[in-house]
Amino acid sequence: MIKRLLLIFLVPGLVAVLGLNGDTSYSAGDPAKQPLYIALGDSLAAGVGASDPLTTGYVPRFHDHVKDFVGDNGVSLMNLGHGGDTSTTLISHGHLAAAVAELGTRNGDTNPKNDVKAVTLDIGGNDVTPLIGLCAGGVTPTCTAAISSIFGTFSGNFHATLGALRAAAGPDTPIIVMTYYNSLVNPLCPFSALAPLGNVVLEGEPLIGLPAGLNDIIRFIAPLHGAKVADLVPGGVFPALLGPSNIQPDCLHANDSGYKIIANEFKETLKTQ
Repeated sequence: MIKRLLLIFLVPGLVAVLGLNGDTSYSAGDPAKQPLYIALGDSLAAGVGASDPLTTGYVPRFHDHVKDFVGDNGVSLMNLGHGGDTSTTLISHGHLAAAVAELGTRNGDTNPKNDVKAVTLDIGGNDVTPLIGLCAGGVTPTCTAAISSIFGTFSGNFHATLGALRAAAGPDTPIIVMTYYNSLVNPLCPFSALAPLGNVVLEGEPLIGLPAGLNDIIRFIAPLHGAKVADLVPGGVFPALLGPSNIQPDCLHANDSGYKIIANEFKETLKTQ
């Protein structure tokens, strides 16, 4: 999470500049009559940092896994990933509404062949952008108060988002969210010295008054809405599945090898449905 935390803090405009968004179908035929996979999230869902976001980001890679899971090579993709999105703007920009509308139309009609077969979501990294100025000097009382406030907002938004998705999808559609790796661990990242702070924001540190991190919140809320967690920090203990060689030196994004790891974790999580 800090991976996104600090970078997110220091370069809040970077994600928005590099982000991609929009509905993208990679399947032939009429998408309205085919099963669908919906991806929601920030610049990671958009594939920023991949050599080709349309093929080597985690969303297109996982799209292939969904086809195998469903047993239908005609599964279409709606990628609503948008660079710079926070848990608040995911809702206010209309991306959540678009996903909910598509879910309601497809899963609510009488044609099972056009149902949404999977929904993925990565969100929360950009929520912590304001912390850079408050926490760069250490985890002070001012810093921990800011973290608590941000986490409170995120928790409410995450509950609302997953609740809306589950209500529209019905009880059986797989919804998978992810936890965040520490994006500051690449030694070429200008803010790599702040990597320990990233760990704290993502996974918490009771000894300094932060019993839970962003990833803990994600792990707690997801199952309340029947969502599974693709956990990039298994057991909440670093190192994460993505290491320095899997992360871009921009202090934020994965590279092709990192996106492959993320996609595979989503794949393994989907198998548990």
